[in-house]
Amino acid sequence: MKLSNLRAIPMVAGALLLSACAQNYHTKVADTAQHWTSGNVEGALAAHDKAYADVKPADRDLLYYLERGELLRSSEKNLADSTEAWQQANNQLQTWEDDTRTNLTKGAGELGALLLSDGFRRYEGQDYEKVMLSTRLAGNHLTAGNWNDARVEIRKMYERETLIAQFREKEVDALKAAAEEKGSQAGTVKMEQIKGYPVEIFDDPEVTSLRNAYQSAVSHYLAGFVFEALNEPSLAAAGYRQAIELRPDVPVLKAGLERIGAKRRPAAGTTDVLFMVESGTMPARDTVKITLPVPIGAGIKLLTAAYPVIRPSTDKFVPATLDVGGKSVPVAMVTNLDAMARRALRDEMPAAIARSTVRMVVSGVAQEALERQGGLAGTLMSLAVGVASAATADTDTRQWRTLPSRISLARTTVKSGTHTVAYATPSGIVKTDITVEGPYAVVVLRSIGPTLMAMTSKHDGTLIAAAPAAPAAAEKTKAAPRTRAARTVARKADGTK
Repeated sequence: MKLSNLRAIPMVAGALLLSACAQNYHTKVADTAQHWTSGNVEGALAAHDKAYADVKPADRDLLYYLERGELLRSSEKNLADSTEAWQQANNQLQTWEDDTRTNLTKGAGELGALLLSDGFRRYEGQDYEKVMLSTRLAGNHLTAGNWNDARVEIRKMYERETLIAQFREKEVDALKAAAEEKGSQAGTVKMEQIKGYPVEIFDDPEVTSLRNAYQSAVSHYLAGFVFEALNEPSLAAAGYRQAIELRPDVPVLKAGLERIGAKRRPAAGTTDVLFMVESGTMPARDTVKITLPVPIGAGIKLLTAAYPVIRPSTDKFVPATLDVGGKSVPVAMVTNLDAMARRALRDEMPAAIARSTVRMVVSGVAQEALERQGGLAGTLMSLAVGVASAATADTDTRQWRTLPSRISLARTTVKSGTHTVAYATPSGIVKTDITVEGPYAVVVLRSIGPTLMAMTSKHDGTLIAAAPAAPAAAEKTKAAPRTRAARTVARKADGTK
């Protein structure tokens, strides 16, 4: 081994270490998260801009626009900019959707090769993030008074759920086929077999009770409410039924469906208000590294496995009631995004284990090849590869951090006009004034630090407090679903059985 090669060892290891650090999203947005959780929204925006200062606008990824849209929305004065940022995110998700439709036509081997590939990959978002993007865009449209635009986003949410269901079903088959083709046991390794991995994060009843990692009761209940407001009772009932199926233990969800059955509309001068109460922040997605000395060939090799982990949020506060102009309104937690993130991770683990196994094998082979060259140089180079592999072993730590960890619902009818809304938090009482108009309104409440942010929908003239029209014909999705899971999602969206 030449002296120049020996001198290159620390340079290569150092370059790999810097590369790994650059990929740690948790570190990248640490300042943003700190300002955000303290309630300093403007400081969080400035920190977020600084974190992406060296990235050209054309190169900014999906996560940049997801976070920026949330921060702008919470500043209470940049709703249009927030919507624009989320539209940019929607455009990037369109690329994922197009690629996914293409992958659905590929064989399992081709898709499996994609799943097992290593290196830097475009961030395509977690499944629940894709659905929540549509939900939050719908909320922005409601705040701007564009109820029909909100309806369009809800339809997009249904289509997105159908596509996710199709892709995930095919993905499982592809991963198994790829593992069998390569004669690898990576696809059969169980999480319980990974010593040192905190498998208890998946044992939470909030995780185990979830049907999947993308459908949320709050999204479907909001869909039902919007359809009800737009005098489309059949579609409203479908949305409420889906929310009930996802969370059958929540009375407020059942009450929405009963109201549709009774064909009740708000009386003149009153407003039916849906409160969406958001609390907490999403926990960080991190990496668990396990380095083991493994005998390969003539000696011991340092092999490092890296697995993604999400430890549950410690902020689990949800208000029990809201005070709305002196009226106590019960609050029910209906969507736990923290749990959905961990469910998504649990579903992802087979692929993560496979990728980690491939990296370990590559590292072990490289170390063995270097040692065979003999001498001190070969030994040192082999050791350097092992150390560098341990330092650079990492997982994708990107995640939409500014989302709330929990979303609760409350619903009541009040006189149209201005009301003070307040509720108790561990830090004290938070309150704000809201003005509701028209027969239906959606109010989003989120406490960030010591402040309470409120977003109230506007009345756009399309909402009429009158007897409901004849049931609208159930709309059909653009493409016929190809799998049982996809057909189920589509039937719920259309209100059919």
